[in-house]
Amino acid sequence: MIQDIKKYNVWIVYVCMWLFSFFTIWYIAIVMYYTLVHVTQSGYASDFIKNISTLSNVPIRSFYIAVFGFIGLFCFVSIRKKIRFFSRHQIIPILIELGLNLLIMKNISFSATCILFLIIADSLLYVDKPVDRSICIILVFLAYMLSNYGYLSNYIPMISFQEYLSVYNSKTQGLLLGIEVTLSNLNIVLFIAYIFLYLQKQMDETQKFAALNVELKRLNNQLKGYANLREKMGETKERNRLAREIHDTLGHTLTGLSVGLEACRVMIDKDVNVTKAQLGILEESAKRGLTDVRRSVDKLKPDALERYSLKEALDMMIVDYQKLTDVTILYLCHLPLVNLNADEEEVVYRVVQEGMTNSVRHGHATKIYVSIAQADNNLIIIIEDNGQGCKDVKPGFGIHHLTERIDLLQGRIRYYGVKGFELIVEIPMRRGENNG
Repeated sequence: MIQDIKKYNVWIVYVCMWLFSFFTIWYIAIVMYYTLVHVTQSGYASDFIKNISTLSNVPIRSFYIAVFGFIGLFCFVSIRKKIRFFSRHQIIPILIELGLNLLIMKNISFSATCILFLIIADSLLYVDKPVDRSICIILVFLAYMLSNYGYLSNYIPMISFQEYLSVYNSKTQGLLLGIEVTLSNLNIVLFIAYIFLYLQKQMDETQKFAALNVELKRLNNQLKGYANLREKMGETKERNRLAREIHDTLGHTLTGLSVGLEACRVMIDKDVNVTKAQLGILEESAKRGLTDVRRSVDKLKPDALERYSLKEALDMMIVDYQKLTDVTILYLCHLPLVNLNADEEEVVYRVVQEGMTNSVRHGHATKIYVSIAQADNNLIIIIEDNGQGCKDVKPGFGIHHLTERIDLLQGRIRYYGVKGFELIVEIPMRRGENNG
């Protein structure tokens, strides 16, 4: 608010400078013109001519040039900001303004040099480049120093304002001269006030920019801190992702390999050929597990989902797991697993994978029941087993990261361990969003 008031004050003083400059020009021009009219009508022309060095041929022309020239100057200053050429070449309008001022001053015998202050004010207000602004101000000061009646009257025939007043009595001379001096002094005071307010505004803007610079540095440092924090959070998130992926992949594969190798150890003395066949299955499972680990590191989904549909990938995983562990898995899907999003497919695959792995690893189950159905717009996955169970289920690493995956889909996970182990997962389906 204070900054706006200060800017408003600068404009008030600027407008007053134009107003009093016009009064000064109008006053001097009208006194000169009507003095000549008065001399002519009163019969003092011969005496007046003896006391002056020259005489204007067309006095009314000088009056019109002075008054209407100033009005034209004001109109030019008002419209020049709208002309693109002047916006790109800011010295040119200042030079035009200087020329108009010199023309006006010549027609009033250089009796009002204070109007040159308007050009300085315009230079400060409109000229953006410091070099151009300095050139304009220097030119105006040179014009101000050279616009002296005593000096110019030696080269330009003209009558001074004091010579015009010589036809009046001393009292009238004092009054008319006093008005002229007062108007000139008012123009000087307004110019000083304008310079003061302009410099004050510049100082305020400098302080404002300094404060903004300090604030910008603070925000920049804060942003760097946020960037570092985000980088660390990204690293933590990536570590958690890799931990989930490797746990899901290696946990499932190693559990199957452990059970399969245990079976091989029992069968090797009974039937070598069956043992060799089982070892071949274990070898293929280990290769697939290694491929999945590599894909997890590369932020890719499981290899089975890369090459097959979700239904085919689940069928293959269940068949392979039965071969590895010799566990009976009863799988029933009540809906076609199509048109699911990639993240939904991966979560369904991981839920079934983690559920079967936990049933064998922790519950030592011999039968696992896997059911996938739909209720309203939710995908329901239920995994039960006949394992040992646990009354007080404490979620481990696998369940913890599985919960994170499900939370990302706004889903819900529940688990019970009273009779065997039961895992229930609900995932909102977004088929309508993608296919609608």
